[in-house]
Amino acid sequence: MINFVQSLLPLIVLAVAGSEALGADPKVPPAVESGNRVPVAILTEGFDYTRPEIAARLARDGEGEITAWDVMGEDRFPFDRNGDTALMLALAEQLPENAPVSLLAVKVDVTDPVSLAKGLAFVARTPARTVMVPMWSDNRAAWDVFAQASAHFSQLRLIVRACPDLPAERGAAVYPRDLKLADGVAEVAADDPAAPLFAYVATLACRRP
Repeated sequence: MINFVQSLLPLIVLAVAGSEALGADPKVPPAVESGNRVPVAILTEGFDYTRPEIAARLARDGEGEITAWDVMGEDRFPFDRNGDTALMLALAEQLPENAPVSLLAVKVDVTDPVSLAKGLAFVARTPARTVMVPMWSDNRAAWDVFAQASAHFSQLRLIVRACPDLPAERGAAVYPRDLKLADGVAEVAADDPAAPLFAYVATLACRRP
């Protein structure tokens, strides 16, 4: 039987390779890509990339255009006026101005497991090999497709929030943490320039407001 994620791959490839959809997303502030920054991917609900603190940290191609993707909009502009703007600002603060790391953002629909899988599919087609996954839920079934996708794209290392406020030993199930798909932050080399990003994501709480 064909794996469910494998059956999705033709649709995923078509969506990623398709032409950019016309929309009202704002332009990304210009920046020059130095060419020596390592892209670290992040799945996101979208954010305000017109904020200069964020724009300066985004992955760029050789012409200074951002390398990013909006799964739902099928374009490279992962914009949302609110969304994960606060998170992206916090991540930008973890990196010094000359850090050899950039953020490769992929906007997904956090309520749609297939959208999450498509996000991983896009990252797999880029130079990024680490994916930060800050979203979560306590519904394992909602993460089944994501788990299949992560197994398919096994070259990607996943960094998920550790949810320290909901420790696993107390019986609180949190996904994707408890799918055991991610490398632990403790295993990240101390001299990895992206280590502050991974440590920050791991410390994010998961308790519902």
